[in-house]
Amino acid sequence: MTKKTYFFIGTTAELIKLFPVIRELEQRKIEFKIITSGQTSVNFNEVSSWIKKTKPDIVLPQKVNQSSVFLFLTWAIRTLFKAPFLLSREFEKINKSSSFFIVHGDTVSSLIGAIVVRFFGLKVVHIESGLRSFNFLEPFPEEITRFVISRLADIHFCPNKWSLNNLRSVNGQKINTFQNTFLESYVLARNKLGEPGRRKTVKGKYCVFVLHRQEHVIFQRGRSKKLVKSVVRNIPANIKCVFIRHVTNLGLFESIKNGVFLPRLPYVDFIRLLEGAEFLVTDGGGNQEEAYYMGLPCLLLREHTERIEGLGENVVLSKNNRKVIKSFFENYKIYERKRVNIKERPSKIIVDYLWNTRKSA
Repeated sequence: MTKKTYFFIGTTAELIKLFPVIRELEQRKIEFKIITSGQTSVNFNEVSSWIKKTKPDIVLPQKVNQSSVFLFLTWAIRTLFKAPFLLSREFEKINKSSSFFIVHGDTVSSLIGAIVVRFFGLKVVHIESGLRSFNFLEPFPEEITRFVISRLADIHFCPNKWSLNNLRSVNGQKINTFQNTFLESYVLARNKLGEPGRRKTVKGKYCVFVLHRQEHVIFQRGRSKKLVKSVVRNIPANIKCVFIRHVTNLGLFESIKNGVFLPRLPYVDFIRLLEGAEFLVTDGGGNQEEAYYMGLPCLLLREHTERIEGLGENVVLSKNNRKVIKSFFENYKIYERKRVNIKERPSKIIVDYLWNTRKSA
């Protein structure tokens, strides 16, 4: 029976964070398959410059393209029960005990994948493991999914010593990759900024505003509208505010008259936008990391964060405190830092470890 490696991916953001590992496998000519969960439409064009894989090998039924808690729960429950039947034929001819099933981060897709694969007996590999906010309501439901996945995973790849220590009470092999694979994604994207045909999206001084987390745009929508007004009121008058529109945050910015509104951008274009910004205002953990990598001042509009990157350096955790928010805008220049460099590629650490495990299995 053959050994196999699978990636279980539910969002384009997961693919962006995982493509350095996929790229490493392709360069070493190690075979693998990608399964998409159907949580969202995964756009392989975002990473086509770096990997040869242009589409998934196995596609699970996709969620209805509407944003509602009910439809999301319906999709999750249906996928949890259907996936074992849909994947049983794929898994019946492989050496399950030495095959790897790779999930990433904290999406509901990753949780579903980890649960389903435990049923079949493949080794669950969790990349970006050990992150914790220590508050189940923020980020919600991601903090819960991380907690459960940690109890299901056989191999944990942690981006730093702090996240490694957070897994002291769980079983499995724990490996420190010293940085997130996302850092590699950022560096590769930044290297493409000078290509012909790519230009600066916004002229003059500007900041970028991203608000998209479920607890903010769905469960605390009224509070979030007030927060947006409070934040925008404090942004220096000589700095334009660029708002990134998501399907879920439509209406939150309706009272803003002088902003620049952009749709969600391709990854390289979004990095270009951030690189030219004075600072970033966001509620996203991934955005927190991106700001840390480029040394960009960042105001994080959350009470709790599951990441330590940039805290006490370029990232200010607002805790929704008006004084903290106002102080950040008055002094944002003091939070500028140098870019982060890669000392050893996390994707290499991951593939070295898994490949050696495969050879000795």
